[in-house]
Amino acid sequence: MISRRRVLHIGVVGGTSFFLLPTKATSRAALAETGVLDPSAIEKYVAELVIPPAMPLDGRAGADSYTIGVRQFRQQVLPPGRPTTTVWGYGSTGRPETFHYPAFTIEAEYGRAVQIRWVNQLLDANGRYLPHLLPVDPTLHWANPPGGAPGRDSRPTFTSTPGPYRGPVPIVTHLHGGANEEESDGYAEAWYLPDAHGIPRDYARVGSFYEEFATKSAARFGVPWDPGEAVFHYANRGRAATLWFHDHTLGITRLNVYAGMAGFYLLRGGPSDLEEGILPGPAPRPGDPSGTRYHEIPIVIQDRSFRTDGSLFYPTSRALFDKFKGPYVPGSDIAPIWNPEYFGNAMVTNGRTWPVLPVEPRRYRFRLLNGCNARTLILKIVSDPVTRRPALAALALWQLGSEGGFLPAPVRREELLLAPAERADIIVDFTSLPVSAELYLINEGPDAAFAGGTAGTDFAAADPMTTGQVMKFVIKPLATADTSTPPSQLTLPPFEPLGAADRTRRVSLNELASARLPHVGPREVLLGTFDPHGKPQPLGWDDPITENPALGSTEIWEIHNLTKDAHPIHIHEVQFQIVDRQKIPAGSRRPPEAWERGFKDTVLAYPYAITRVRVRFGQAGRYMWHCHILEHEDNEMMRPFRVGPA
Repeated sequence: MISRRRVLHIGVVGGTSFFLLPTKATSRAALAETGVLDPSAIEKYVAELVIPPAMPLDGRAGADSYTIGVRQFRQQVLPPGRPTTTVWGYGSTGRPETFHYPAFTIEAEYGRAVQIRWVNQLLDANGRYLPHLLPVDPTLHWANPPGGAPGRDSRPTFTSTPGPYRGPVPIVTHLHGGANEEESDGYAEAWYLPDAHGIPRDYARVGSFYEEFATKSAARFGVPWDPGEAVFHYANRGRAATLWFHDHTLGITRLNVYAGMAGFYLLRGGPSDLEEGILPGPAPRPGDPSGTRYHEIPIVIQDRSFRTDGSLFYPTSRALFDKFKGPYVPGSDIAPIWNPEYFGNAMVTNGRTWPVLPVEPRRYRFRLLNGCNARTLILKIVSDPVTRRPALAALALWQLGSEGGFLPAPVRREELLLAPAERADIIVDFTSLPVSAELYLINEGPDAAFAGGTAGTDFAAADPMTTGQVMKFVIKPLATADTSTPPSQLTLPPFEPLGAADRTRRVSLNELASARLPHVGPREVLLGTFDPHGKPQPLGWDDPITENPALGSTEIWEIHNLTKDAHPIHIHEVQFQIVDRQKIPAGSRRPPEAWERGFKDTVLAYPYAITRVRVRFGQAGRYMWHCHILEHEDNEMMRPFRVGPA
């Protein structure tokens, strides 16, 4: 019998932890057979953490304007002395030195609109298109440029099992956490190919909604979109917060993000921010002189695997996940390449494996982002990186904010649970440590699908020698006095919760096994609704829209997770509040934890539980909601919704 994983339903353990026991991820021996670099052989803590500089503006395009391309380049992701890695990343098109994985940070100010021309520059030196770095499964419902205009954004049919798609790569960038109009959302069907030589004449060069959004944007702002580009406008009227941008192309988001397409977008100022000097700083700003010491640092944590030549490894066959070797599409309904989840065997922080950060005995502000495709992180600072899990925390993590900005009050935590796409704005106080002291940021989340619970009790923590370590801190002499306010004494900006809801909407999370092969699954994971009898109704991306909130309305969304895994659910262009969670079928309602009581754009929906969120819809248009386990999203676990008239 072939099955996804063996599981044991345990129940509830305190707070809001609903969980199952996951099995181990893909074995190291299985990966070794594919030429994957043994992560235990990668040297740790020999390269410094990269602190992404600020993205430079494009003065030629007007005030508060950027021209940002996506290119292929080589970067020293592994330690010096090992091969470089070919990645994709963002950068200012007029400044080749700014292309980096992760991207340089976009600094935005409340009330100052920003224009970004996003350019697909995935071209070789001769202007011909580049194929994908990673294996594209063309049997999924995806952008599908070979389908031409009639067949784009579809699930194509085949008479024999195809190999990976090797054509030009579509992209479209989403500002995750923003509050913008539909034409600037980075909608999955608004993708575009590079303006490249060699693209077959019958290929679709843009997605189904590209022309509509381009026309609407040009009429609104007077700026046309050129071939291979999209021009997005961000109003920056939301709360000061840690946002991020990443690719969102239909059916290949997992691959484009894994290749390196991600970066921070920090929104500052306005009534929901603190005055400069209260929190640790400075952060990188344009024009900073070399050697500037930063005490506010954005940190994105991702898991990756590498081949022995330094290249990125990503599964080339479904067999790596569950040893199922076919028959695949069209001999069955199982995709030949797509894996239901993938967990890399090495940790990469700001584009380097296991870096070290020199810090002074002072307070630091860290903007943390879980940028993994599927891995849930449980982060903790300890004195011994290989100590038995769960480890004793050496320093507290003071959380000030989540995805939607500051919390009502600071929360002192021993560990941080971050699902994919979640962010935490924290302060770490190193003032009590002597010079030369060493501390480590570790991860106690599992090397497998997360379903809740506690490391060491309900699931095995990540491998302490590899994925259980993230980065190192080394205390250096104090250079300047720390005048920031201790986190325990902070008063955060006034917090105004959302008002009463106009209606409650029930939605479902569903996992489907093969309809043709007994005991093989999952085939796909779907969002959906319920029929009048309370039976879940799984729906695909192309099914009619069922969520159509009125503009300006406030709704409760009841997210019924009917699967074995926890799913981080993201709703585009809104910030919501968690109301409560409830075990299915008849558990008591549990309020959100203290660190979940701010505004969020991504919520962890635990298995066999209802998660309720209160959402206000402030922009009319067509958007999407989905699971941010990117492998799930790319195989149908996303749905369009429309705000305002249908």
